[in-house]
Amino acid sequence: MHINKLSKVSKPLVAHFCILFLLLTFFISSSLADEVEPLPGSEKAIEELHILYKDKELSFLAEKEYQVQKYYYEIQSKTQKLEILEEVKEHFEKAVAKSEEKFDSGEEDISQSAITKLKLGLAGTLNDIIELDSDIKVAFLSLTRILKVHYSSDLKLNDSRIKPVNFKFKDYKTWFVDSGLSTIIASKLDLSGFELELKTGFLRVLENKKKLNLAKINRKITRALLVSEAANYDFGIGEPEDLFEALIIYTRVLSGYYDSVYNYNLSAAELNRIKARWAAQP
Repeated sequence: MHINKLSKVSKPLVAHFCILFLLLTFFISSSLADEVEPLPGSEKAIEELHILYKDKELSFLAEKEYQVQKYYYEIQSKTQKLEILEEVKEHFEKAVAKSEEKFDSGEEDISQSAITKLKLGLAGTLNDIIELDSDIKVAFLSLTRILKVHYSSDLKLNDSRIKPVNFKFKDYKTWFVDSGLSTIIASKLDLSGFELELKTGFLRVLENKKKLNLAKINRKITRALLVSEAANYDFGIGEPEDLFEALIIYTRVLSGYYDSVYNYNLSAAELNRIKARWAAQP
């Protein structure tokens, strides 16, 4: 009799445990399914691109390769610019809070005008963050369309940091020989058009490389300026106007640096796209 009672009690419990186990399994599976795989590095993506479009002509592949590089560089540069803006936002928020605290306590060295400037600086930074975040999502959308992968707002790159490409050439003739174009039948070269385009593209790479080298120097100087002004303000010996100016300069110079890397890398990709019309492969 006791066995029958135990059996009656245990059966519903087993059923409930089974249902609970199935639900738990479902939620774990759903959670894993929702995880978004990051996109591979640009080199790996280009390899996959050639597999996807293996039946297409060389000119088509060269154009797609350029687009993939462009979107990768854009996502990387804007992601790092976004990091700079988040850093600047924190400085502005901290400065606004500290200035308002001083103003409310009656300190005469803090004016309402200075606080307003800091608030406007913060508002401008927040606006730039919104714009950059949207630009990155649009670039991801365009990139996934080319690579034929599913788009998600949570999509990331394996390597989100942009690095200058290695372009070691200083004169056009050396690059021309190294590119393999010198082995092409001369009659195929339209010296008035194609080679002019090549030389122009080469000069653009050198121009952007010089600008990048200058931007590297400015980045170091500007970071030192911000560290100094932020420390002075934290210790109560700095002026809000000086911190405001340092933050604006820091934003402009650091954003300019990542723009310089982007422009340099893209000009090298553009030169490769021009070359690919005649070389054996893009």
